[in-house]
Amino acid sequence: MAYQAFRTNGAPTYYDANPTAWQADILEAGLIFAFCIVAVSFYIILPGIRGKEKLFTFIRVTVSLYIGAVIVLTNWSYTWETGAMHTKTKYKAGTGKEITADIGVNIGLRGVNITLKGDPEHQLNETINYNEHFGWEWEQGRLGFGPFAGPFNQEYRAAQFRGLPLPILWIAEYFTFDGEGIRWGRHYRQAGWFAHISLWFCFPMWLLTNVLFFVLIKYGAISLAFTGLCMVVANILWSSWRNVNDLRIPWEAGVMEFKYGGSYYICLITGVVCMIAGLFIYIVDLCRPDWATTFFGVDVLQDDEDNLVSEEEEPRANGNNDAIEMRAIDGGGSSGSGPMRPPIAKPMPAQALMEEAAEEEDDEELYAPPEPVQPPRYEKQKSRGLTIKKFQRSRRHRAPPPIPGEEDEQEMYVNERYNVGAGDVRINVP
Repeated sequence: MAYQAFRTNGAPTYYDANPTAWQADILEAGLIFAFCIVAVSFYIILPGIRGKEKLFTFIRVTVSLYIGAVIVLTNWSYTWETGAMHTKTKYKAGTGKEITADIGVNIGLRGVNITLKGDPEHQLNETINYNEHFGWEWEQGRLGFGPFAGPFNQEYRAAQFRGLPLPILWIAEYFTFDGEGIRWGRHYRQAGWFAHISLWFCFPMWLLTNVLFFVLIKYGAISLAFTGLCMVVANILWSSWRNVNDLRIPWEAGVMEFKYGGSYYICLITGVVCMIAGLFIYIVDLCRPDWATTFFGVDVLQDDEDNLVSEEEEPRANGNNDAIEMRAIDGGGSSGSGPMRPPIAKPMPAQALMEEAAEEEDDEELYAPPEPVQPPRYEKQKSRGLTIKKFQRSRRHRAPPPIPGEEDEQEMYVNERYNVGAGDVRINVP
């Protein structure tokens, strides 16, 4: 019997349809859920914090996660511009039948969402509730609708083959034009691209802001203001890069005009608030640093670069303590009313003084810097101007031969001490 549940005549189990509205995007729901998990994780530890620090931590965590969530969600949402119209229109090509429906268009940084919901929902024997997405991230592609065209044109041609209702195709066709002054698709794609880059630059700046608030508060304030400035720049890029001619789509009941949506205003307001908050925190840190350090839980000595601890006080205090201890020892612990005298140094023997002086000389020689070695200087030779010794010839000349008849004069050069005469001396000439 348990296996017969939700079955009819033995057929497989049948489950009813579970339609999901297009606003409930799976990606956006996942991002929101991720930030909620991080917030709950911080809120769980709040009861363990004492005093006012609990409130300060709650404010810091909530504001920081809100800024991060706005940066990420506005980058992926499709409500930067919106337009809606309740009108009577053709339903499908070749039928000639009309329906009354609510038409909605939501433009984001990455594409456009088009919704068509009948009023009432059941008309012409069918349920009229369509939602179609056409994306343009991020290639322009070639002209036309071929395989090398942009992603938006390819999706538009696929929608034509599927036979989507005429109102959806009529709106999507406005974004496929690419000529003269009606390049709505090209300009919206470029505006979304540059705004997307600016918002993604805000994300690492937001992470850096959270880190700097625990290191140097004034630098964290500057980073927060710069994050808000980038968010405002994203709004400026989106507003200025759009087509100069506003997109207007005519219908039987009137003209559909577009206006800025929730994502645009949330990004703009959050960016302005971040800039004001960063400027306010910077001024508070300059005027009342104790307030800023108390709110962010940062040590005041780490936040101010000018407040440096003097390291000379500790050696002085230790020296005074040592003197007091020496005086107490010299006093021998006697309790007298007179002042304590410093201890008298005993004279050292002469041998100990000489040994100490020798050790000091050895230390000076050990740590003395080496004398610079000067390169040898060579005198120039006047004859040829050579300065290298190996190229200089020897100036030793061969002795002249003795003159005959002057042997008596050679006896004058006899070395009587070693009994060596002039003839015994040999000169080796190279």
